[in-house]
Amino acid sequence: MTISTVLPAAESPFAVRSASPSTLGRTLAALGQDEPVVYDELMAAPVVLRHKDVSAGLRNASVFSTAFYGTPPMETAMIAQNGAEHTRMRRVQNRFFNPTVSARYTQRVEAVAARTVGMLDGTPTDLVAAMIAHYPMTVFLDLLGIPDDLGDQVLDWVHAIVSWLGSPMNEELVAPGQQAYHDLRAYVDALVDPDHPADNLLGDVVRAHLDEGGFTVDECSMAVVTLLLGGFETTIQMMSGTLASLLMNQDALAAVRADWARLDDAIDEAFRWANPSAGLYRLVTADTSIAGVDMAAGSMVYLCIAAAHYDPAAFAEPETYDLDRRPAHLGFGLGPHYCAGAPLARIEVKAALTALLTRFPNLSLDPANPPAFHYGARGFVQHGTNALHVLT
Repeated sequence: MTISTVLPAAESPFAVRSASPSTLGRTLAALGQDEPVVYDELMAAPVVLRHKDVSAGLRNASVFSTAFYGTPPMETAMIAQNGAEHTRMRRVQNRFFNPTVSARYTQRVEAVAARTVGMLDGTPTDLVAAMIAHYPMTVFLDLLGIPDDLGDQVLDWVHAIVSWLGSPMNEELVAPGQQAYHDLRAYVDALVDPDHPADNLLGDVVRAHLDEGGFTVDECSMAVVTLLLGGFETTIQMMSGTLASLLMNQDALAAVRADWARLDDAIDEAFRWANPSAGLYRLVTADTSIAGVDMAAGSMVYLCIAAAHYDPAAFAEPETYDLDRRPAHLGFGLGPHYCAGAPLARIEVKAALTALLTRFPNLSLDPANPPAFHYGARGFVQHGTNALHVLT
């Protein structure tokens, strides 16, 4: 079966802005009720819309592959690997980046969150500009022990690299992204010290590679760069989306304020209701079909997480932000390439939200400046908002 529906770029749901983070997912899921796969000219790929098919694609990394990332200079990155080499690299990473190890950093993350929130003056403000946009990178630089002597240079490097990797078919992003990668790698290379590993996350990375055997500066640096790339913009939009979800759903917010243990439920549900990862591109490595639609080897496909999160076959009343929903979102991916940084991302978001909601008990969205959620927020291939104006 071939694709019967083609969405012109001007009519793509990915081109729409909305005050609610749920609009993109609801719109795409509605399309999925009629057609499991559509071709979206704005995304330049077939878009897979139903939860069961998106999940199947994410699990089948041999056919729906990340190998397109494996071009210089990213050919040694874990995301570009599959099979035995990916398993080996994941095993090394699990030594320094798993739920148990990540929990050791909770107090340090909470200290950064408290310090960052403490700098807010309590006047009406755009929280993205005032806090959220810098917080994740501040956390990572602190945990890695990287000197804060570059100003926004690390942010600029990461921005260029993530933009390139997120839109691999956009030739205008290739050269700036590759140059930023080379510059960031050179900086991190100089910090890797196998003779005297520090007592921080960077030292943990070095020790993990030494313990596993086959230590190289290149592989350690690549691991650090991967952490910086994965822990930046996605976490920014996770924070924005989770906070917006709570402020837009006052019953849920009241439940969290009455029982702080429910903040974990709020975060899980926000990762479904307002997740920044609208979807993931994959390279089809062999002729196959998904949802009965033929996919040719060598083609690209977009596995649409936003649509899957609003598929009524997977989630009852998906439009409802429900703290009692069993966590089953795809926000961190699925299968072999499940996000290794998920535990730390949760810790970061929880620490920041706890600090914010504690300091500002009357926090609310500014009705005069509503958010505008859209794909491509802040110039990245994420679904989110450029600003989140609040009243305190």
